Amino acid sequence: MALQDDPARLDIANYPMRYTSRVLFADMDGFRHLNNVAIARFFEEGRAACMIEAFGVDCMLNPRDGRIMLFASAVIDYIAQAYYPGEVEVGTAILRVGNSSFQLGHAAFQNGKCFALSNGILVNSLHGKAEPLTGEERAVLARFAFGDGG
Repeated sequence: MALQDDPARLDIANYPMRYTSRVLFADMDGFRHLNNVAIARFFEEGRAACMIEAFGVDCMLNPRDGRIMLFASAVIDYIAQAYYPGEVEVGTAILRVGNSSFQLGHAAFQNGKCFALSNGILVNSLHGKAEPLTGEERAVLARFAFGDGG
């Protein structure tokens, strides 16, 4: 099943965290379309912005005592073209929380139209090994639940 098969994923209002970036000249291919590397970078920045909003900048730059959210996997579905020049708005939400991991959902929009979707898994780890999420971490993640963006 493709990510875009869920119509709710195509609505920016379902994503509580938003990140906007200008499209760079280097982001396009010879046809003025955004290239796949640039789109992956937009999702990466959306993920970083969400983690910084949720857990503070140190979670990304100075993890404490060997604790870090490890990026484990990503899936990207490209569903339309996006172009230079312009801006991209990335919506980010928590789709699911497990014992020691959680799934992020992203949607990238240009001029109000969704052009790509992504899912990513992050694992809470201590010294490189999975560590259960704390109650406090779960409460923070709940603030970014999918569908709570409007």
